[in-house]
Amino acid sequence: MFYHHGSPYMSNPDDPVASAGNTAPALPVPGMQKWRGSRQRPFNLTRWFSLLSLVCIGAACVILSSFLSGFLTTSLLERDARVMMEVVQSISEVQDTSEYFLGRNTDLKARSLEEFFAHIGKLPDVLRANIYALDQRVIWSSDASLIGKYLGPNHELDEALEGKVAIESGVIGSREDVKPEHLLLRSQEPRFVENYLPVRAVAGGPVIGVVEVYRVPVALFETIAHGLRLIWGISLGCGLFLYLALFWIVRRADRLIEEQSARLLESEMLAVIGEMTGAITHGIRNPLASIRTSAELCQDDPSPAVREAAGDITAEVDRLSEWVRQLLTYSEQEPARLDPVYLGPLLEASLQGFERERQRCGVALDVAIDAALPAVRAERVRLSHAFNSLFANALEAMPTGGLLEVAARLAPRAHTVRVTIRDTGVGIPRDQLPRVFVPFFTSKRKGLGLGLPLVKRIVTRFGGSVSINSEAGKGAEIVVELPVHSG
Repeated sequence: MFYHHGSPYMSNPDDPVASAGNTAPALPVPGMQKWRGSRQRPFNLTRWFSLLSLVCIGAACVILSSFLSGFLTTSLLERDARVMMEVVQSISEVQDTSEYFLGRNTDLKARSLEEFFAHIGKLPDVLRANIYALDQRVIWSSDASLIGKYLGPNHELDEALEGKVAIESGVIGSREDVKPEHLLLRSQEPRFVENYLPVRAVAGGPVIGVVEVYRVPVALFETIAHGLRLIWGISLGCGLFLYLALFWIVRRADRLIEEQSARLLESEMLAVIGEMTGAITHGIRNPLASIRTSAELCQDDPSPAVREAAGDITAEVDRLSEWVRQLLTYSEQEPARLDPVYLGPLLEASLQGFERERQRCGVALDVAIDAALPAVRAERVRLSHAFNSLFANALEAMPTGGLLEVAARLAPRAHTVRVTIRDTGVGIPRDQLPRVFVPFFTSKRKGLGLGLPLVKRIVTRFGGSVSINSEAGKGAEIVVELPVHSG
């Protein structure tokens, strides 16, 4: 559509700024050239945090879940084995089997021993049971072919003979180093638990033998599986919650840093503008007034050439005076007082001031202002200047005619009034939209680059917002929202 900053966004082949890609400010600003010349890619806090935190939190969740899973599995298996050992110890004491384990009685058909063997074989979920003497020979087994045999070195059996409960779990037939006692194991459930349970003559006494049981504790496996699902689910859920919470905090902090950086840059620029304004006010404004007065006197000269030159001088002086006025307005401090301002009369008065220019350009006007609009909180003079700047830009973007639409209504949020200004002008390229509110950015030789930045500064002073949507050749739309006056 229009602009920028008092001028349309149109490429000018005679404009050294435009021909350079519209990247240089119209006026030199200290430190600006150094900043624009830097090719260093800015650090993106949100992007790096999202990646690194995802990796770190994900790794922490996996490591913690793996540790807790192993701990839970080991704890439950050990607890189950100790309960089984206590049961076997109780049976051994009741049946008084110490004589048989120590080799003092070899009558395997004795009633007490047969009952002991029967109880061991009928323990819950038992696939096979072996009973070892101190010399590691099998004195009884649910598989009769193993009785009396030495089955070879066995680390778990050594631990059990030292009085420790040894536990091993696995899948039937899945290992290469299958123990002899694993042969011919059959079960619909492939997983098994192998417990080596030391047996003592009396509780707390020396070990007299070992009972080895192969079990398929389906209920225990289901409990372990349920616990693992809880661990992984809770861990991943907590990790996701932590990631989202930290991402929100960092994203918010990143935006605050960007806003503060923009404010700092604006403050530095305002300081420069203030210094420039003082010099311009005292060194240029008064001479300009004298030059304009002299040019107006020359316009009464009978020579057409003199009158034309005087008119050119007057136009250029007016342009320079407008620059000075924009600089003074942009560098002014916050307004001391905000009053209720009704936008209907203000917009109509602003449009009336551009009536002659609009008719000269052949621009049609479509106005839709809600008559019941509440007052907004603003300063009338500055707000009027902001809309005058927007209307001037819109008309300048349509030098050969077009349509200017102005609408004002209560925003859906109800506590703001929305003013929409649309034109069918030349529009703004998409790649230039992010810079339209940057001070001193302009694409026209005679533009100062403070039109839209000044509009934004005025509107934001009143607690409002301004946005622009445009495409090259398709016109533009400016939306201004101002808070409703609550007093």
